[in-house]
Amino acid sequence: MIEFKAECGHTVRARDEDAGGVVRCSYCGRNAAVPDNHDAGLDFLFRELEETAEPDKSYKKPKKRRGRKLFSRKGASAEGFDPFGIVLKLCYVAGLIIIVWVVVQKAVMPLIRGESPIKVFANRQSEPPPVEEVTRRERVPKKTAGLIGEARTAGLYVASVPTGATVYCIEQQKAPTKGRIAGLSGVRQMRTDGSLPHVNDGAYLVEVTLPWHDRNLSAYKDYWDFRRAVEHATEDKRRQLLEEYFIPDDATDVFIYEADDQIYLVRQYRADVRRDQSKGIHALFLPRIKSGQGKAFAVEPLVRDYIPDAKRYEFDEDHVSGELGYYGVSPTDRTLVIEALRRAGAISYMTPDGKTRLFRIGIDDGVFATKVVRESPP
Repeated sequence: MIEFKAECGHTVRARDEDAGGVVRCSYCGRNAAVPDNHDAGLDFLFRELEETAEPDKSYKKPKKRRGRKLFSRKGASAEGFDPFGIVLKLCYVAGLIIIVWVVVQKAVMPLIRGESPIKVFANRQSEPPPVEEVTRRERVPKKTAGLIGEARTAGLYVASVPTGATVYCIEQQKAPTKGRIAGLSGVRQMRTDGSLPHVNDGAYLVEVTLPWHDRNLSAYKDYWDFRRAVEHATEDKRRQLLEEYFIPDDATDVFIYEADDQIYLVRQYRADVRRDQSKGIHALFLPRIKSGQGKAFAVEPLVRDYIPDAKRYEFDEDHVSGELGYYGVSPTDRTLVIEALRRAGAISYMTPDGKTRLFRIGIDDGVFATKVVRESPP
């Protein structure tokens, strides 16, 4: 059987013995030349592209047949080879390959790389509209009474003004009756504004020392005159000079110790440590500046010039103000004393009755306390 295209484009079938002859096209009714060689392949598919002759204008297109489907398998088998169907199938295959490739790239590969495919697809979507931020009331941290920012550990806490003094601590029963404890066996050493945790219950002797050429002390009023007087004085005179130049605190002994190459200002304190409690000591190396009223000393220059201005203690200021009023502190000085307690945790003050009191704040509870450290001015 020979199949070829007629001039009208319709596929014509002829018998092998009709090769080289003429047969009538069943579609248009015109004669069609049968190719000599039926093995000519698919050349008949491109014959219309090689024809240069003008089409017959007398040809009338027959009416379209009804009921014939474009992609009918029956029609394809009846009319032979259908290149349009093959191209369409190839398009289907290409589209399927593209879909598989996209799925592999967007879903399979992220899983292999350990990523979330949901996140990958979500990133391709448009950004959601910004959400108006809801203003929330900030949580104010609860203030802890006492020393601010310190993790309270049962033990011994030692502070000083100025800061950075050297501290020595020893059990009272091992301490000498007089003199320094530095260098003794069993002495524990640290710096002020620090603590000695896990101290056993009992009585202790605490020694706080500063070299007399400390840069903070050198800025004090009339300090150079004090040093010149101390340098050539006797031991008893030196003690007197110390008590006259510095304000008193609750030190049990104050003296000057002269080593081979250095002179130290020494203040010693006694401390009773009890289980699960924090014991605080405040060493005050602050100059006594007379206020012009007898032998009383002023608080205002201490707060203004010598006590560090960082707030370190928290307490009930209204309650403390009331207590200071009870002890005769003037309204003006109350503000100054409260400010000194905020910064240093302790301050000495001469009350109208001539007594010198040490006002202090508890380091772990912020409780106000006071004691008389000198019955009358020197």
